[in-house]
Amino acid sequence: MLAIIPVKLSQRLPLKHLLPLGGTSIIELVYGKVSQVFETMVYSKIDLPIPYTKDSSGNIMELVYNLRKEYGTFALIGGDMVFFTRGDLELLRGSFNGSPVTPRNGDGSIEPMFSIYTGSNPSMTKNLREALLAPDTVFVDRERFSKNAFFNINTKEDYGLAKTMRQNQQE
Repeated sequence: MLAIIPVKLSQRLPLKHLLPLGGTSIIELVYGKVSQVFETMVYSKIDLPIPYTKDSSGNIMELVYNLRKEYGTFALIGGDMVFFTRGDLELLRGSFNGSPVTPRNGDGSIEPMFSIYTGSNPSMTKNLREALLAPDTVFVDRERFSKNAFFNINTKEDYGLAKTMRQNQQE
């Protein structure tokens, strides 16, 4: 199965994907983990030190719509999420039965940036959650994933916390 890692321009933390964590850029950490489990493609709006395809979409919804038309089924993994494990990726992939797959939190919310999308004849939707929710969607309980699997870096504060978390992992 193909996994897509989108890299967009961040307004709150510009060029965040290139910031180092433990000597390696955020995007290199994500790409390295994902490519151990999935065939991996990065769609990026910025230049990266890894192989990527230039993302010319207007927003994430347009990108997902176009990817569904082109590939039908793919995993979408956030390019700013560095603490998921190989086991998290394998759980996601192993839950796939031909239908969309998404982690679901105890409050009913889902994780659209760590999900499997399906459908080669998609309709444009308002948001990623809508693109995932179908009568046959497979929901995987959030508690089955590692503690910080869905932590993402959006602000300077998030980045500071991520540096501390990464350092604690390496000790």
